[in-house]
Amino acid sequence: MKLHVANHIIPISAGVFLILNMFENILHFSIGRNIKEKNNSYIGGIEFPEYYDIIKIIFIMIVFAFLQAFFTYYFVLKGY
Repeated sequence: MKLHVANHIIPISAGVFLILNMFENILHFSIGRNIKEKNNSYIGGIEFPEYYDIIKIIFIMIVFAFLQAFFTYYFVLKGY
């Protein structure tokens, strides 16, 4: 059975966005927590946010993942 990507682009695009951006958000969180000086490029160790912060990050990411997927679908596949 062949998967028709055009019919599933919104959940596929949102899923890829969520997975990749979760890694990015954890790195941004670690940089913000560990940078000592503005001109220092050393990040330090990777720190994971606390449970409540992860829930907030995931909620915001879900909103933007579906916005991104919606715009991808309507502006790219529909040819607008």
